[in-house]
Order: sequence, then structure tokens, then C-alpha cells
Amino acid sequence: MVKLEFFKICAAGNDFIIIDNRKRLFNFDYQNNLVEMLCARHYAIGADGLCFIEPSNLADYQVRFFTPDGIEQGFGVNGIRAAIRFASEKEIACGNVHTIETKAGIVKGEVSEEIIGVYAPKITKLELKYELEIPHHFESRLIELSFVDFGVPHLVLKVEKVSTFDIKGIGAMLSNHVRYQPEGIDVTFYEVIDSHKINIASFEFGVNNVVYSSGNGALASALVAEARKEVISPVIVHALGGLMKVSSKDEGVFIEGEARVAYTGLLTSDMLNFDVEKIRKKHYLL
Repeated sequence: MVKLEFFKICAAGNDFIIIDNRKRLFNFDYQNNLVEMLCARHYAIGADGLCFIEPSNLADYQVRFFTPDGIEQGFGVNGIRAAIRFASEKEIACGNVHTIETKAGIVKGEVSEEIIGVYAPKITKLELKYELEIPHHFESRLIELSFVDFGVPHLVLKVEKVSTFDIKGIGAMLSNHVRYQPEGIDVTFYEVIDSHKINIASFEFGVNNVVYSSGNGALASALVAEARKEVISPVIVHALGGLMKVSSKDEGVFIEGEARVAYTGLLTSDMLNFDVEKIRKKHYLL
């Protein structure tokens, strides 16, 4: 039976499967449902996403980041931070500073024991006033949000209180808006606590639900709040699953937080060859 090592790493409330694919053991041309299978909770390992570490001619290594629906994304802050922790544990890169190739470009990561940070890719768009037409009681109305793009687009909406807002209902509606189909879009809601702190809650399209944390959401919300002069760098971002810090530095925008190795394990051929949808249908029929 084939057995391949994986790491499960938790980064500020997001959990990720990390696999060393530098030897190209996984071929996405014929294993296109592999990510969905492995990220399926109750059926396999279960995770908010999966990162493959691959060789790079441009950086210390490449990270390919996938959401649980099997879609490869341009960038995922907490996924990349988890991958950096893995690369540090495996000594894939020397020292405490790593260069990482992503679909959004080359980024720099920094390691300080369990605190892992990464510089954001280039911010290609930041619109503070962004109008979107949404259905409301069978009528249409305009809602004003903010839009941020740093290799992956993100909607941001300020609310009075995150804990009492309908994150799931409004988040699902915005995330699945016709303007963003078929890819969908992630949405983060934030409230300002003081000049250096915000609370956030995020709805992620790839998970199709509210998540415990979102590194992309923390970054996007901090950028919006700072651009509106509601906060001053550094910004401590409180998510349900943990804390992250976003800082504006000379080299760019830096986001950091804990990234802990929860456990390691071995993938077996049973896990690599089953179809999660067939299993789900079989259980439903039984």
C-alpha cells in the first residue's frame, strides 16, 4: 500500500493539509478531484484548503494553494503561512527568510518560531466605494462595499457589530453574486474596536460557509480600514479562530500570526483513490 506523508497545520483558526510535491508525485491532469477528496471533513483528513510545495526556478520553493472545492487560487495568506511553517520544519529553505513563488507573484516569508509572516503580493486594486446591486425582498437595491485585489479578489463590508450581523446569509448572497460567477468571491465583514484593532468574520466561496479565520480577509479589511483612516498600522485583527497582525512596512504590507503543526500522518492508497461524491451518494441512498 502506497503511503505518503502530510502535515496538518493550523494558522490562526484555519487548518490546512500540506504535502511535499517536489518530486511531482501528484499529477493534477488526472487527479483533479484529489483536493476535494482530501479536504472533505468526515470522509478524509478534512481542511480549509490544501497546499502543495513544489520546486521553483525563481524562489526557494513554489506553493500551489487550493480551496476545498478543488479550485487553485492565486494567493491565500494563511495557507501560505502554513506552507512556510512546513518548509521551515522540513528545512526546504535555509534560514528564517523564505522566498515563495505563488500564482500572484514572488513573496517573502519570515519565520520566528511559531509566528509566521508573509508579505502580501502587489495590491492591484483598492476601491473604497464599490457598488453592487443585490436582491432585497424581491426588489433590487445598491449596497456600498469595498473591493480589494492582491492576486485574489475580496469584498469588504464595515458593520456596527460582527457578532450580531447575519454573516452567513449576507455573506452567501454576496459571495454567490452573479457578477462573480462562476469563480465566486470571498467576503469579509469588519468592525473597528480602536485605532489599532478590528474584529472580522468571513464567508469563503470555496468553503461555502463562514470560516473561523481568513488571512485574506484580515489583510483586505485592514487595508480598507487603514485607507479610510479608521486605524493606524500595525493593526491587530481578531477573527473567531485567532489573531493576526497587519503592518505597513517599507517593503510592503506584512501579515503575521501563529502557525502550529497539529499533527503529521500518512496518506494511503485508500485515501488517494476514493471519490467523495460517490461515497456521499452511497451513504445518502443507504
